[in-house]
Amino acid sequence: MKAVLCRLLTYAGGMASLCWLSMPALANTSSVFSPDVSEGDRSFEYRSSFEPGEDGGPDTLAHRLHYQQSINGQTRWRIMSQLSDKDEGLEYRYTRLELQHQLHEDEDAGFDSALRFELQIAEGDDTPSRARVAWTGKVDATPRWQLRANVLTGKQFDSGAKSGLLLETRWQATYKLDSGVRVGLEMFNDLNTTADFGSFDEQEHTLGPIVKFDIVKGWKAEASYHAGLSDDASDDTFRLHVKYRLP
Repeated sequence: MKAVLCRLLTYAGGMASLCWLSMPALANTSSVFSPDVSEGDRSFEYRSSFEPGEDGGPDTLAHRLHYQQSINGQTRWRIMSQLSDKDEGLEYRYTRLELQHQLHEDEDAGFDSALRFELQIAEGDDTPSRARVAWTGKVDATPRWQLRANVLTGKQFDSGAKSGLLLETRWQATYKLDSGVRVGLEMFNDLNTTADFGSFDEQEHTLGPIVKFDIVKGWKAEASYHAGLSDDASDDTFRLHVKYRLP
């Protein structure tokens, strides 16, 4: 299994290196995030997302870096910035502030849940900023099977903002192997806005496998691939997330 993980990391690193030479714009670095808040948590995370060009168009690549710190065992704040890689080099896209508060814990309720509040400030006059609230839930259905779900809604503002409320859902199911590695399947659904949901193909629906694993003490990673299910979704999306928790 260690050899498999080394090959996976080598492939992901090589893919990211090749992407630096392409003509990227912006790609989705999201995840099906956990409701868990750990007291004393201080950690950094780097995320990269790559979408090959379609119909002769340019490849897209995004880089995201965030730092998070818990206030106590229930509340945590996070700050992040996302950049895209273009011909002229890295281009700043947005900064986001988040505050997450855990509502339920498995030990008491049999499941975990939390609310996350977000304020995203975009760069430039042609991209809207956004305020959003998200609910996340997690349940360990068995000692090996874990289920997660996210529901996100928000409002765009500034230039180019869409009318209505944004609506998005995500879900994930993973299975824990004897080695501790988790493998599973996840799905993202961007439903546009309440003012104009559109048809299934006018929304963004993607589905694909994910693997999560520990690298060394303090370091974790996950890699995933999503295939587009609807016309408006990207055909292929590759993601790599690497997290380091400070001692």
